[in-house]
Parts: sequence; C-alpha cells; structure tokens
Amino acid sequence: MAYEIQEAKELVVKAGKDLIEKGLIARTWGNVSARISDTQFVITPSGRAYEDLTPEEIVVVNIDDCSYEGDIKPSSEKGVHAAAYRHHPTVDFVIHTHQKAATIVSITGMEIRNVYDEFKDVLGDKVPCAAYAMSTTDSLRKKVERCIEMNPSARAIMMMHHGTICMGDSYEHAFALAESLEKCCEKVIKDNYLRHSWAKEYSEGDKIAYYLEKNDAPKMPEAIADLGSSVRNGNIFTLTVGGKTVDVDVETGVGINGIAPKIEKLHRAIYNTEDCTIIKQLTDPYVVAVSLTGDDMVPMIDDFAQIVGVDVRNCPWIDGDTDACADEIGDSIDNRNAVLIQGAGALITGNNAGDIQALEIIMDKACQAIVDVDIFNRAHYVPKLECFLMRTVYLAKYSKKINEK
Repeated sequence: MAYEIQEAKELVVKAGKDLIEKGLIARTWGNVSARISDTQFVITPSGRAYEDLTPEEIVVVNIDDCSYEGDIKPSSEKGVHAAAYRHHPTVDFVIHTHQKAATIVSITGMEIRNVYDEFKDVLGDKVPCAAYAMSTTDSLRKKVERCIEMNPSARAIMMMHHGTICMGDSYEHAFALAESLEKCCEKVIKDNYLRHSWAKEYSEGDKIAYYLEKNDAPKMPEAIADLGSSVRNGNIFTLTVGGKTVDVDVETGVGINGIAPKIEKLHRAIYNTEDCTIIKQLTDPYVVAVSLTGDDMVPMIDDFAQIVGVDVRNCPWIDGDTDACADEIGDSIDNRNAVLIQGAGALITGNNAGDIQALEIIMDKACQAIVDVDIFNRAHYVPKLECFLMRTVYLAKYSKKINEK
C-alpha cells in the first residue's frame, strides 16, 4: 500500500541515514525512493549528502515519464526506481545501494543461482545480475528494467560494476533485502576462496596470502613504510611522520620549525602536481596487497573511475633514490586522486575530510574487488572511454556540488 506523501518523505530521509550507519552507502552514493500512489513516487535529490537531508528536499516524480515537481533535481537514477514501481505493483520502497560485497560479486557478471537456505526467505531462490551500462544513462535504466522483466520473482538485483537495486513492499522489507544480499554475497566470496584454495577455514589474511602467491607477488610485509600524512596551507604543508610533525616549505622543502625528513620530497612532488590540500597514506591489508603486485589498478567499479581516476599507477619508493621516486610518483598522480606505492599501500589526495573519507572507502572496496575477483577468475573492467566520461563529469559537476555543502 502506497505511503502518504509526508510519511514517504520522512522515511526516505531516515533511510538515507540508516544506510550510511549500516555501511550500505556512503556520502551521496546510491538513492532511496517510496511510492506515494499508483502514478508517483518520492526520491532523494541529486548530489546532496544524506546526513543533512530534509523532507522538504525529497522530490516527487511521476512513474510514467519521470517528470518531477519543483526546482530540486531528483536522483539521476530515477528511471531505475520508476521501472521497479511499474513492474511490481506491490513494491512501495526502493533502495539503490553501492554496498561492498554485492558490488564485488556483480563484477563477475554472474547471478547467484542457488541462494543459501538461510537467505531464501528474504531473497528467494535467485539473485540476477543486470548487464553493465554507464551510470545515470538511459541504457542503464533499460538494462535494469530488462533484468526485472526477465526475473519477475526477484526483488534484489545486482547491477554489474555498480551496486544493487532492492525493491521492497515496505521500508523494512527493502532494508531486509539489502542486508540479506550483502551477507549472502559475503558468503559467496568466502566459499569461492575456500573452493579454489582448498583451505579448511576462511580468514582474510590467508585469502590475501593466496592471492599474492597466485600472482607471484611478495608476501605481506611485517612492517609498512611510513609515508606520512600532510595538510597544506598556502606555501606551507604540515607533515606528520612517525608521530612527529614539521612544517615544510612547498617550494624549497626546508623545514620551518625543524628538520624535514626525506619523505617531504614525496609530498612536495604531489603538491606541485595536484591541486589538493590533504595527503593521506592508506595501509589497509587489501590496499597493501594490491600495491605489492606492482600492477596498476584499472577500474572494475564505476565509482572508482569517477572518484579516484581512470586508473591508478603503482610506483616504487626506494629510500636511497628519493628524488627520482618522488618525481615518478608526482607524475603518476597527475589527474588522479591516488597512487599505489609498492609494498606500502597508497597515498590519496583531497581537499577536505569528505574527499578523504570517500577515497578511503572506494580504494578499500576496489582493492578487495581486485583480490576477490582474481580468485573468481572472472575479471571484467569498466570500458575505458566510459571511465573517462564518468571522471570528467564527476570533476566538472558532482565533486564541486558536494564540496559546496
């Protein structure tokens, strides 16, 4: 039964906050809607953070043609939501998430044909996977709609390289679908590792070690080099390494209030290349593992292409050759927001805490995807031209809009 308009708007706002709390979305990724009649639904606006969203900002959209009321632009994925309401008359609440495990499984392009018994009551027997199309496009809407038509009993659908669409009879049902799908996909990933590795028990450390051995890469290091973090203010950046802080001149590399460590060359090279104010090192196990291979990262997830770059280079940092290494790293991060450092994880760049949080989330998800999809032996990549287009649009429109908040 459709919701009253005010209740629907309030539930959509609540859902955005709950999705962030449960780790199913971050920043403004994903979108939420609720049916208010046979002909209309309300949906989250485009490019607005869920934490500060109000019911007044939720947009009324017509199911038939996706036209909308008011001056606030609705989510660019409104067509996907409209398709869900058209084909499922009992669906009253829809969540589109970019949740980690389901997104990783979606990269393989495989459907989950035999859902585990413990999730069947919620998910049914099968979770299909819609073919890939670039986000926000009519092609994506058509491919998701085709998947809905071909799988009329499925209420949760994976979207290749992108995320999920969970179509609930109610707010509670939609959340149950999203959470059950994530747990189901986590188990799919674990069982796939056990099947390929012949391991008796699952552990992330063992899985990463298996991935590294499979790719003839070095083992995980006992200690990871501290590449430092820094914050820039004009021509000075404050560098923190090993718990010690020093202010450094961007142009000369001279310490203002102490002796600058050699790592200042690395940070200075990045500041001289990228228009950023924050540099942070990531040392999560998956990020370190991918850095150990020496291979560049190519997008498997469209969020990655938008937020990080059309690729991420993998560069060495050799303590005795810091000038050459710093120059290479500075060149490699040009037009990107991350660079892998072999055996030491990655460095990410941004202009505020929101940028850094988004980059941490997507780099962790993308690096885990590389490990897990490699074990599936079903790696698929986002087309290069589409990566370029998504990155261009993100930098020109979305990132500026979110950073105004």
